[in-house]
Parts: sequence; structure tokens; C-alpha cells
Amino acid sequence: MRKRNVTVLLLLMALTVSLLAGCGGKEEEKTKDGYAKKLYVYNWTEYIPQSVMDGFEKEYGIKVVESTFTSNEEMLAKLTAGGTGQYDMTIASNYVIDAMKEQDLIEPIQKDEIENVKYLDKSALNQPFDKNNEYTIPYMTSFTVLCGNKKKLKELNVDIKSFNDLTNPKLKNNIVLVDDIREIAAMALKVKGYSSSTTNKNEIMSTLPWLKKLAKNVKVYDADAPKSVLISNDVAVGLVYSMDAAMAIEENKDLDVIYTKEAAQKCLDNFVIIKGAKHAKEARLFINYVLRPENYKKVLDEYYGVCINTGTKKLLDDHYLKNPGANVDQKELKRAEYIDDVKDAASVYDDLYTKLKTE
Repeated sequence: MRKRNVTVLLLLMALTVSLLAGCGGKEEEKTKDGYAKKLYVYNWTEYIPQSVMDGFEKEYGIKVVESTFTSNEEMLAKLTAGGTGQYDMTIASNYVIDAMKEQDLIEPIQKDEIENVKYLDKSALNQPFDKNNEYTIPYMTSFTVLCGNKKKLKELNVDIKSFNDLTNPKLKNNIVLVDDIREIAAMALKVKGYSSSTTNKNEIMSTLPWLKKLAKNVKVYDADAPKSVLISNDVAVGLVYSMDAAMAIEENKDLDVIYTKEAAQKCLDNFVIIKGAKHAKEARLFINYVLRPENYKKVLDEYYGVCINTGTKKLLDDHYLKNPGANVDQKELKRAEYIDDVKDAASVYDDLYTKLKTE
């Protein structure tokens, strides 16, 4: 009886293994060149045009399956909560790269297999957060600017020369802010004369009164499409990413970029490959495709980012060059400060944002 039970158990186990092999062990479909037919990309909202992804699929037979996020913090939370197995690659800003390496979320990118790195501006390579670009390939510089409605500001009799001018009561309900505490706190820290990446708790929390004063003028915090209320004339000024400013300026000619006596903020967004990615080879192929000058131009034609591709710079036309949100002032870009990793102080910034929005 005992022997019979063991036999039956062994037969059931063999059947189970067979069924599992039939369901989950099926080999992935390959293209004629031996690539997987799907690449899973975790990306910022509105950062790589569909036309570029479609072109990649047409050329290589690889479909880009895209999921999106609206902040580095959201992306990190998803990956650390076990989301690494869902994606092959993502785009991460410079100030989270160290954290991603420390948490073993990304793997060496093997830049020697990405030929079109040769087109990247040397100033974007070999950054302190990733010497020799072992883990990252730069994609685009993200530049945060004030975008103002010249007509509305004139009607309100407001002249913006400093971030401090945003607290003018005449601007009540007339400001949109990108929904990112690091960007918002940076203004307050600079007004007070502190580093925008300070890790000093007292310095960070000391900005709350100023931010509360600013909040009285804020109509909306928007991480997805802050440009919308600028285009529709619902606000007079916004703290937005330069590409949002550029897209807004394209739609509303009353808008322009405003630079203040305080330096602006910038960060470098980078391609990274998720640790254990099933399609790392395909990810490198996609990065190489995007960096091809004519393809990178397609990105800029639609999303107006700050160009760091030397090959693409030769292809840019007036559509890009005459838009001050796209072809940003190079002196101001150089003067801008990088948002740096604040390590454990990130929780202090989160606490500051909670107090700003709830108290």
C-alpha cells in the first residue's frame, strides 16, 4: 500500500512537471535575427515618441511594450517592491543612480556594445554618479524653468526677477508647479541661500514658511501635464520642465521662458538596464537605435528636450532652434545646478512636502 502511494505520487509529480513545462517553459518567439520579439520599457510619461518605437519594431521586429511613471520616486518604489521582473530597462535621473546600484536594481550596461554612444556630448559622459558609464547611458538633460505668460503677468503688474517674486499676492491662484518636492524645495532653498541638495534637516525644514506663502498662489501641482494650464491661459506662470515649456510655447505665443537671479535646476536622465533583465541585448539595441541622430531628432521634434546628441545638433531646424523652451539659453544651462542624491535626507524632503500639502 505504501509502495503504491509512492508510485502514484511520483506519477503525479511527473505529470505536474510536464504540464508546467508545457505552459511556462515554452521558448520565447524570436525574430529572424535571433532577438526576442518584445522589449519591456519602464519610462517617463511622454519621453520617447511612439513613432520611434514603431520604427524600431519595423526595423528589428521587436515590439516595445511601454509602461510609464511620473517621478523617480514612483519608479524606484515600483522596482524595489518587486517590479524588476516586469521590465528590461528604464530611464533614471542622475540623483537616483547611486541608490539603484546600492539596491542592486540595475546591471552593467556594456556600453561598448552601444556604438552610437559616440554621438553623445562629452560633457554628459563620465559623470560622478557613474564613472566610465558602467551602468548608464545618458539620454537627455532635464532642465527646470519658469514659463510665464507675458500678457497675464503684465495685466497683473508682476515682474519676476527672483523665485521670491512668486510669493507676490497678485499671483494668487495663478501658478502651476511640477509635482516634485525636490524641484519645489530647490526654489525655497536658493532664496534662503542654501544648496538645493542640502541634507541638513534644519535647512530643509526652514523653507516651510516660504513654501506655505508660495502655496497660496498655486492653482495646481501637476506631474503629468503642467503645460496644459499654461496653454489654456489658466495661470500666469509655472515651474515646469523645459520640454513642457517648449510644448506650451508652441501652442501659446504669449508664453516665454523666465530666468531668475537664482540658478535653475537640471538633471541628467539616463538609460539603465534592470538587474536580471531577460532582454538586455534587445535593450542595448533599442538604446543604440534611439541615439541614432535622425531618430534622436524625432524625439526632439515631438518632446523638445535639451539636446546632448552632437550628431542630431547638425539636423535641428527652426522648429526647434527658435523655441526658447527647447533651444535653451546655454549660459543658463551651464549655470544651472544638478539635483544631487540626498541619501537618507530624502525622507526629510518627503516630510516637508507632506507638511506643505496637509497642514
